[in-house]
Amino acid sequence: MNKPLKQWLLSQASYYMEYLQPRKSIALLEAVRRLEPANLDVHRMLSYAYLQADRPEDSIRSADTFLQYAKPGMDTRAIKWIKGRALLKKRKKAAVK
Repeated sequence: MNKPLKQWLLSQASYYMEYLQPRKSIALLEAVRRLEPANLDVHRMLSYAYLQADRPEDSIRSADTFLQYAKPGMDTRAIKWIKGRALLKKRKKAAVK
């Protein structure tokens, strides 16, 4: 994928997340993920978009993938926060059932 197209897709996905349209963001990010499966930005953004879309299992999976590809010493606080929120949401869903 050429760099300008990738940047545009990530910018659009970010825009949709900012304006609370996570499903549109997810569609774009999943397309980029298929082309660049080791792209950390995509996994971080996907994890947050899934959290916004009330899909905690997918959010956790994307966070784990991010952590798998993260280099040693990399700041992972944000993704761990997202994963923590997703785990909490998953537990709350299970308690309601």
